[in-house]
Amino acid sequence: MATTGDVLRLAADHHTAGRLEEAMALYRLVLHVDPVNIDGWRLLGKAVVKAGDRRAGLACLRRLIALCPADAAAFAECATLLADQGEETGAVAACGMALRCDPLMVQVAFQRGMLLYRQGSLRQAEAAFRTVALLVPDLAMAHINHGAVLHALGCQEAAELSLARGRRLAPEAVEAVLNSALVAMAQGRLSDVERHGRGVTVLAPDSVQGYALVANARVHQGRPQGGIAPYSRALQIEPDNSGLRVNRGVARLLLGEMAGGWDDLAAHWQSMTPPEVGDRLPRWSGAAIPAGRLLVVGQPGVGDEILFAGLIPDLAEAGIACRLVCDPRLVSLLRRSLSGTEVVARADSPSAMAAPALAMDSVAQVQASDLPRYLRRRPEDFDRQRPYLAADPHKLAALRARHSDARLRVGLSWRSVASETRSLGLEQLATALAPGLAAAGGRLISLQYGVDDQERRFAGLFHEASIDPSSDLDGFAALVAAMDLVITIDNTTAHIAGGLGVPGWVLLPFMPAWFWGVAGATTPWYPTLRLFRQATPGDWTGVLAEVSKALRSIGACHEGEVSGMDGKASDAVGKEDPSLPMAGERMRGP
Repeated sequence: MATTGDVLRLAADHHTAGRLEEAMALYRLVLHVDPVNIDGWRLLGKAVVKAGDRRAGLACLRRLIALCPADAAAFAECATLLADQGEETGAVAACGMALRCDPLMVQVAFQRGMLLYRQGSLRQAEAAFRTVALLVPDLAMAHINHGAVLHALGCQEAAELSLARGRRLAPEAVEAVLNSALVAMAQGRLSDVERHGRGVTVLAPDSVQGYALVANARVHQGRPQGGIAPYSRALQIEPDNSGLRVNRGVARLLLGEMAGGWDDLAAHWQSMTPPEVGDRLPRWSGAAIPAGRLLVVGQPGVGDEILFAGLIPDLAEAGIACRLVCDPRLVSLLRRSLSGTEVVARADSPSAMAAPALAMDSVAQVQASDLPRYLRRRPEDFDRQRPYLAADPHKLAALRARHSDARLRVGLSWRSVASETRSLGLEQLATALAPGLAAAGGRLISLQYGVDDQERRFAGLFHEASIDPSSDLDGFAALVAAMDLVITIDNTTAHIAGGLGVPGWVLLPFMPAWFWGVAGATTPWYPTLRLFRQATPGDWTGVLAEVSKALRSIGACHEGEVSGMDGKASDAVGKEDPSLPMAGERMRGP
């Protein structure tokens, strides 16, 4: 007479040979006779899973666990099945139970780390991979994954130590090199980003991410020309990757390659449906519009909206009537500035935009940022660029009168809430300007938004209490227009000064925004602005020295002017002073 052991052995033979139906029938027969047979439940679970029924396999494992609560292997198999079904929370719990039963199950600890990382439980994932790395020091992927989690936690130095060990153990592991590149990017080690990115492309010639890392590193090192080829190679692999197209477009714009740059960026705009009107209107193709309006939709970002608003006059000259949707704070300023254009405030929620009203007599729509693709494709297209913003004349007159005792009204802005890289300390900037300002008889007037109490108390800096530069952009434009010279970092102040045609000096970081380009002291977008560029990333010393020298040159002009006029200072600085251009001129050197 056959025993249950004999039947299990026969079933196992069928199982091994792939005869699953026969095997499952025999397993079930054993369990009918002996419902608490642990091997029967374990083997039946494996068979039904192999047959494709994971839920039945889980049911078998749960029966097994009920009979043997300390069975680590059963919990481990349960975790795998739950993870395969997308039940990751249950899988993590099952891994935890398996490790309680047997803390040395390395594969389970590794799987638990992977699951926790995917769930965003980074601290627990870090502990899991650290344990695996301790248990199996020569397991490269334990160190690589540990480094990846540390990178996600912001622990970049520790991450690189783990990744370096992973690279030593597995020099051909793409994951190690790729994560090392990401750590280097986070630390600003751009040459290492480029080196690791090249390493990725050697190990995986079709790695889009590898080429993108090389390209991004070169662009951020101020070498956008070197980024074009790797971006193009990545796009050969993934032609529909709009993010890569945008990045290549930005690199081209930095180099002044307008046509190619705008065509690349168009891929991004074409993939988006403006929420204001959706598909109610066709996209503008650049053609004439003899009747009806062109709906121009600005994107959030006051500086960008001001920049692209400078193209609306071109449309008006071409006989195209526009309806411009913009930030509510810009409505008054743009209504006054863009004659014949209907300016509409963008609502907080696209659903509140009253799409039918916007589309009522509009015949096409275009993103404001897509206008240069049609209107600024060649350098000569900028010949028509003129100041286009108009400040409130009554506010402007009052502000000029308030500061009429100053020979030189210098507006100052030093901080961007969007970027520390673009920002300067007020004391550092004011100290550099002090000698030239004193010589010119100038007055520093704050154009900074979000001024804190310490900055408000800074000696020698006048604050216009009646105007909030953040919320009252119309009043702020009048304040900027009242200046003889604006000195600012790259923020909204620079765009307003440029749009108004006010002489301005813009202090730029080593890697500036695309519209400033990577070289030169001028920008075709704003002819009255002069650009001062960092020579080394993060080092403002040279920029401040240049600005100080330029301001001292103005001061020297004023000293000569005073002595030649029996001590009477002219109030025409910015109109007649040769160191400052008239509105519409290019800024000259001091």
